Amino acid sequence: MRFALSEDQVFLQQTTAEVAAHLFADSAVRSAASDGGALRADAWKKLTELDLVGMLVPEDQGGAGGSVTDACVVAEVLGRFIAPVPYVATAIATASLLRLAGGPAESLADLAGGTAYAPLLDARLDIPVAEATIAFDWTRGAWGVALGADGRAAVHALAEDAVVDDIDPLHPLRRVRPVPTGAPDSEAARRCRAIAWTGTAAFLTGLADGALRQAVDYAGQREQYGQPIGSFQAVQHLCSDMLVDVETARSVTYGASWAVEHAPIDEAERLAASAKAYAGPASLRVCETGIQVLGGIGVTQEHEAHLRLRSAHLHDSAFGGTDAPLALLARRAIENG
Repeated sequence: MRFALSEDQVFLQQTTAEVAAHLFADSAVRSAASDGGALRADAWKKLTELDLVGMLVPEDQGGAGGSVTDACVVAEVLGRFIAPVPYVATAIATASLLRLAGGPAESLADLAGGTAYAPLLDARLDIPVAEATIAFDWTRGAWGVALGADGRAAVHALAEDAVVDDIDPLHPLRRVRPVPTGAPDSEAARRCRAIAWTGTAAFLTGLADGALRQAVDYAGQREQYGQPIGSFQAVQHLCSDMLVDVETARSVTYGASWAVEHAPIDEAERLAASAKAYAGPASLRVCETGIQVLGGIGVTQEHEAHLRLRSAHLHDSAFGGTDAPLALLARRAIENG
């Protein structure tokens, strides 16, 4: 069996990287937190035109008809560039919920056309079992999507309430009026959660990969005692540890990306939980170590490293954080023990 991206997926990866490099230059990303959503809107329009927003939407509903692995390829690249767009929230988590949990067909088509949707989570940013109060990665005018009491995905108009004072200004949370939800215990809902975990792991892997690339590049240029700091063994060890975390997160994430679509639900959940549980802490470690390699400039507001770390913290917390996937893995170990 070949464990590698296909030629089409490599082309998708390269194309997304070229577009992201143009859209998300360092200065643009730094200004996105205070530009009133201008970059977010412009970038979302471009991603929609390229059919990347509708990656998981069937072709007969206006989407690209791609796989979860395809969507993870895009998510990883966007994470590398700290893209201030709701790709994981909308194009992966919400799209899968609308498609697999019987959401309105017109909403799925609208999503592929660029309409803003936000998954609704509980106060702990977990999948709600009774009531949702937070719109994750909210965009002005967005519709909310959550599992209804009948087990089907329901779309809700969101009355604008208070912005949550969140750690990540690039991916805002919005407090909304409580929305009653159903327990996510059907196979469709469980698979949607697994897809959300996997897509989030891909974005976290991209954040870590970007931090690694930035640290290695800086270590090759910054000089101390007349030589690049990258020649120092201590810095080499830091970068080596970062590489191990990035490659491990990437491997487990892409393995899960196939399983969440094709494997039996228990296996899909197990691999998705493993991906999320590893990629979250790994991304935090790599982003923090990247700041250490950067030194003084890495802890300034003028540098984008803090935005990368903030996005890693938020996405690590999303969809149940590390606790929910680890709890699932623990239950499976006890059941099979």
